Amino acid sequence: MLGRGSLGLLLPVILASCLTGGGRFQKRMGEGPPLYDEPVLKWQASDKAVVPYCRWLPPKGVSQKGLLIAVPGMDEPSVDWAQLGRHLSARGYEVYSSDLRGQGKDFDSPERGNYHRWTRWVEDVNEFAAQARGGRRLPVAYMGHSLGGMVALAAASQAKGAAAPDALVLYAPAFVLAFPPWFARPAARSAQLLSLNLARVTGPAVFKLMNRNLVSNEVDEAAWERSSDRLSGGMSFRYVSACLGVGQHVRELPGRWTSPVLLEYGQSDKTIPMSQRSPERILGMFKSQDKELWWHPNPKANHDMLNDRLVRKEMLAKTSAWLDKRLAGGASR
Repeated sequence: MLGRGSLGLLLPVILASCLTGGGRFQKRMGEGPPLYDEPVLKWQASDKAVVPYCRWLPPKGVSQKGLLIAVPGMDEPSVDWAQLGRHLSARGYEVYSSDLRGQGKDFDSPERGNYHRWTRWVEDVNEFAAQARGGRRLPVAYMGHSLGGMVALAAASQAKGAAAPDALVLYAPAFVLAFPPWFARPAARSAQLLSLNLARVTGPAVFKLMNRNLVSNEVDEAAWERSSDRLSGGMSFRYVSACLGVGQHVRELPGRWTSPVLLEYGQSDKTIPMSQRSPERILGMFKSQDKELWWHPNPKANHDMLNDRLVRKEMLAKTSAWLDKRLAGGASR
């Protein structure tokens, strides 16, 4: 055990670790290629930041059905939408996904894993959607996975008039967290000061195991873990507090959403216990008259249905069929 003298010597080191900037959060899951090899493009936001994105366009001769804006989840790059992007683009949808700042291939390396302006995530989605639309009159749906579901809902609720999306598809959104406001808000403010790497607290092996347990059974784990697009626990408490900030912000937004919404969950999703409400109760929070909750029929379906070879075939079929009825068939508010 450490004596008081030893602890006194360590305290400055601990404080320095907590309050240091975010440059070291560029740590990756490991060296190697990303899970999917997709071309990475660039777009410029209103604050002049250059942000990476991926897109999947319909092949020539396929009629245009609509435009989809896909928002990655926590510690996920935009390329994670490759399977869905390929599937839906082949069926007539333009699919665009921009990295959230601070993760993916964010070019601002000191902010990787330490970004904490969640309001900028929300603004980016609407600005990115406007650039992708390019003035065209197309049906638009926002899609989001996990944290991305919260960001997508916040952005959709913020967009007004013709800029608002016609529908929402949310995969395993965990936006009703079990932290009461009296605790979450002060904790988030305090966490803004802490740049301490989570992997340093839990240990890299433990954090990697936690990540893996949130990913479904048949994901290509070797490629997932090697992916240079992932933070591998190289994220700060400031970054996590931003994620909590989005969750607090969107608590009341389902009650104002009136357009079609589809919630998709896996039956073994480890994030469900994090919520105060079951997915059925979350669905009930939405004001929309056209709302649906789809439980993946496979009992092993976990959190990341997008990249789970075991379950994604059914998930892709459900998503495309639902979108065809709401967008290709003419969504209405």
